[in-house]
Amino acid sequence: MTDSTNERRKHCRLPKPFPVEASEIRFPPSSQSRFETQCCDISAGGLSVHSPRKFEAGAKLQVRVHIPTLNKYSPGFFKVYENDADQYLQAIAEVIRVEYEAGGYLLGLKYVDVDEDAARAVANMVNKAVLR
Repeated sequence: MTDSTNERRKHCRLPKPFPVEASEIRFPPSSQSRFETQCCDISAGGLSVHSPRKFEAGAKLQVRVHIPTLNKYSPGFFKVYENDADQYLQAIAEVIRVEYEAGGYLLGLKYVDVDEDAARAVANMVNKAVLR
């Protein structure tokens, strides 16, 4: 990674393969294709995912990332620890980078609409894991 890339990054990234469900936001809604994949890394500002098809930069995707311990890192007053099985980060993300890789594409995604508490929970999780 070059110094210019480091300077552009506002958020620490955690290289962890969480399961991701994604679909392109298009009209009519019946034309939206959904795919399941894994992320390569995640941060409070975005994530990178493997994709079976190419998307253009600027395309909007609805993403749902399964993070089993997300509530544990939530800054909210009411934290739910009992149901770790169904904790998701849901966001609208914009494709900002597309790279070809064997068998598909690597997409760099930036959140454009995400719950503030969920983004903070991801930041707390990443910071704790990276700064250990």
